[in-house]
Amino acid sequence: MSVLFEAAFNRVFDSQNLYRRMLDAIARPGKVVALPCLDICPPSGLSVYASGLAFTLLDGDTSFAILPASEPWQDYLTVNTGARPAAPADAEFILLAGREYGPQITVARRGDLLAPERGATIFAMVDAIDSAAGGGLRLTFAGPGVDGRAAVSVTGLNVANLENILSLNREYPLGVDCFLADRQGRLVAMPRSTAVQWEVVS
Repeated sequence: MSVLFEAAFNRVFDSQNLYRRMLDAIARPGKVVALPCLDICPPSGLSVYASGLAFTLLDGDTSFAILPASEPWQDYLTVNTGARPAAPADAEFILLAGREYGPQITVARRGDLLAPERGATIFAMVDAIDSAAGGGLRLTFAGPGVDGRAAVSVTGLNVANLENILSLNREYPLGVDCFLADRQGRLVAMPRSTAVQWEVVS
């Protein structure tokens, strides 16, 4: 089965547009940022927006892992970015299907005290991100870039995945930076410097 190369994705214009929005999100944790529409067709189950984020940051000098593992997704990202598949413990970038429990996230790279920036970046696909008044998981953010506190509601994120990501960041500056992207193109960042509290809201 052939893998689609996304010729319609502009590696300069589209990547720069997405990158600016990612910077906005990570500079202001808890802010919901709208991603642009993209004319790409990833394999079933892999969202357009998570693919766009991967296209923006992955290249031939980087490595990535997918949790849970998916050969079609892996092949698609390899063809379109040139990045190398790697084990979760070694990958610079991890694409996580948020609904599915991915216990291997616990071994993600956290950097070290001399190079904390070597921690992994996680793209977590979720169903929806909404205002704090919504149901699902309510995430409350505090720390650098947050004016007091900020809150959003997220659906389609396994609680165990969230707990494991937050556990990776318990010893700042070690940890991971995480982007939550939903299927409507909304993006929220959880950098390692941010304190996140959560509760389930019916």
